[in-house]
Amino acid sequence: FGNAFDRQVQGQALGYTLWDVTASIFTGWMGIFPGFLRNLYLYIPLLTMGLMSREYSSGSIKLLFSSPVTDSQIIFGKYLSVLIYNLVLILPLLVVGVFCGIPITNADLGLLFTGILGIYLLICAYGAIGLFMSSITSYQVVAAMGTLAVLAALNYVGEVGQDYAFVRDVTYWLSISGRADEFINGLICSEDLLYFLLIIALFLLKLRAGRRKESRGKTWGTYGAVVLSALLVGYISTLPTLKLYHDSTATKRNTLTKTSQDIMKQIDGGLKITSYMNLLDDNYAIALPSQLKSDYERFEKYIRFKPDTK
Repeated sequence: FGNAFDRQVQGQALGYTLWDVTASIFTGWMGIFPGFLRNLYLYIPLLTMGLMSREYSSGSIKLLFSSPVTDSQIIFGKYLSVLIYNLVLILPLLVVGVFCGIPITNADLGLLFTGILGIYLLICAYGAIGLFMSSITSYQVVAAMGTLAVLAALNYVGEVGQDYAFVRDVTYWLSISGRADEFINGLICSEDLLYFLLIIALFLLKLRAGRRKESRGKTWGTYGAVVLSALLVGYISTLPTLKLYHDSTATKRNTLTKTSQDIMKQIDGGLKITSYMNLLDDNYAIALPSQLKSDYERFEKYIRFKPDTK
């Protein structure tokens, strides 16, 4: 925070005009929020690796099994501790956020607290994955490595099958990479919010404390049904006609201006956008079929007000 704030002070001392100070400090490549997220995935596996595996390795799981609590209560009790710890983890960001309202004139608190919400949801999703991995092994190091492996897979899966229409939609939705970016920019989208809730529910519902023994077929059948249901709901949430948005920034920087919205309303019927690229150009890859989703995001502000755009 000191470095980010110092850049603004130096610029002001040199006579440069300050603009969008809150966003400059907290967002962008050098902002506080992206810097916070770049290393966060390394810590969560270490914090969650012993949640259940320590119970198995020490034998204390038998005490839990003999107590008057259900498997669900054991799991959700463990996860509740994760949620509370995550609140403590982002407390410094909340303190900095409150402080910024003092020296920054007209601080954009909506952008600031929406970014914190996105970070909190992301680490809660990390925590659910870590708890799941901790419940399937008695070795804490294995649980930590397994959590890192799952997070790496969720980051990479967005690049799989991008040349094929339906596969592209499913794998791109599954990717956790950049999921908090819209929140950090001050925009709450129903797709991103639902993604975090589904990922948390997916890994918690697949958990078993180990008290009941079920046949392998029933177990995998249940897991398969849960995963398919989550994928179906996730795919539906990506449909432009079903997306909901809330721009929490003071200047509505993530939303088209009133004039642009009026122009979009005047377009009758469907709208189709075609991207062309010279194959001899050095940057021709940005128009390949595998980059369609990235191309789509460039027009998302417009598609929000013209959902039938193709």
